[in-house]
Amino acid sequence: MKRALLIIVFVICTLPSLARSYRVKDVPNVQIGNRYHFTSNPDNILSQEAVLRIDSICYNLRHRGIAQTAVVVVQEIEGDDVFEFAYELFSWWGVGSKSDSGIGILLVEQEREIRFVTGYGIEGALPDALCKRIQTQYMLPHFRRGDYSSGMVAGLEAISAVLNGSELDLGGNDDYQEDDTEAIIAILIFTFALISLVLVTIVAIDRYTRKCPKCKKLTLKKESARLINRQFGISTYEDIYICTACGTKVTRTRQENNSINNRRGGGGPIIMGGGFGGGFSGGSSMGGGWGGGRFGGGGAGSRW
Repeated sequence: MKRALLIIVFVICTLPSLARSYRVKDVPNVQIGNRYHFTSNPDNILSQEAVLRIDSICYNLRHRGIAQTAVVVVQEIEGDDVFEFAYELFSWWGVGSKSDSGIGILLVEQEREIRFVTGYGIEGALPDALCKRIQTQYMLPHFRRGDYSSGMVAGLEAISAVLNGSELDLGGNDDYQEDDTEAIIAILIFTFALISLVLVTIVAIDRYTRKCPKCKKLTLKKESARLINRQFGISTYEDIYICTACGTKVTRTRQENNSINNRRGGGGPIIMGGGFGGGFSGGSSMGGGWGGGRFGGGGAGSRW
C-alpha cells in the first residue's frame, strides 16, 4: 500500500516536468497552413469552441484591413521572460501588414501570465494602458478560475470592440492580396500555355498539309477534292495535292461528320485533344501567411 502511494506521489510530482517547453521556432504557425486560422493552441488549453470564436474575430479584423492578430496559448516556454518570447515569436512570424498593424497575444499557463505586443501602426488605437485594462477587466477574472477559454474570448471581443470603428477602420480589405496575386499569375501562365499549345498545333497541321513527301518542301497545293463515300453521317473525301516545286502528286483522304456540322450550322472542323494533367484550379489553396509587420515596445502584460 505504501509503495503504491509513493508511486502515485512520484507520478503527480513529475507530471509538470513532462510538459513540453516551447522555443520560439517550436510554436506552430497555424496561419501558414490555413488562412482562416489565427490561434495556435498546441497543448489544447483552449476549447475548440473558443478557438473557432477567436479565429472568427481575428479574421474579421484582418479582412477589414484593421489589424492582423495572432494568438498563442501554451503551457510552458523556455526561459521565464514572457515579453521577450512574445516579441521574438511574433516578430519572427511577421504578424502585421506593411503599416505594422499587428497584435500578438501570448498566454503561458505555467508562468500564469498574459502578454500583448503591438506594432507601431496599432499603438494609437490600442495604447498600452488600454491593453492593460482589457487584461485586468475582461481576462484575468476568468483566468483566476482556470477558465482560459472564456478569458481569451472576452479579451479578443474587447479588442475587436475597440478597433471596429476606430481610426484604423477605414473600410479597407487586407484579405490576403498575396494569394490574389499568385492566382492572377497562375491564370496568366495557364492562358499563355494554352495559347502556345493551340498555335503549335496549328503550325504543325499546316506544315503537314503543305509538306511534299518527295522534295520535303512546303509547296503542296490542293488541286481538287472528291466525295468517295458517305455512310452513317460520315463523308469521306479524296483530296489531290500537287507540289509546285517538283510536280509530285499526293492523294489524301479525310472524313467529316456531317451530323455534327449540321447541328452546328456548318463551319470548320472541330479540333479536340486531351487536357492538362489535373486541370487548373484557381484560388483553391487554404494557405495564408502574415504581412511582414514589425513590433515596437507597445503592449502590456499581466499575471494572475
